[in-house]
Amino acid sequence: MRSIRRLNLAALTMAMVTLAGCEVEGPVFKPMALPSTKAIIYVYRPYHYIGSIEEPEITCGSDTIAIGAGGYHAFVEEPGTMKCYAATAPGNPISFAARPETDYFVRELVSVTLTASQVTLTKVDRTIGLDEIESTRTPQ
Repeated sequence: MRSIRRLNLAALTMAMVTLAGCEVEGPVFKPMALPSTKAIIYVYRPYHYIGSIEEPEITCGSDTIAIGAGGYHAFVEEPGTMKCYAATAPGNPISFAARPETDYFVRELVSVTLTASQVTLTKVDRTIGLDEIESTRTPQ
């Protein structure tokens, strides 16, 4: 019985180490100047210990990038209908109307099980986005 508990503890420890990772290192968030003819979509990923090693690709508008845990990316796009989605779930995009001289915030959450990871993108209010993104960093 004791050996089974030790094996379970060892397996759990190995799983936690495997699912853990490092956060993005680089300059902290600094908002860009809003261009008069484009929209800025900030996609950010708050740091969470579990699943931080995963870096799924995110497409927003015409650009695709992998965002690490605790990181963000500013997508500068033409105004119009904006679609953002994870490469693992292209059939489940979020869509919204993007206007020039406006910034938008999209939160990326990655949940991990022992067999797969799942990405959830959520467009958030500017006030919430600014609050949550302030501790993120852009990769160097």
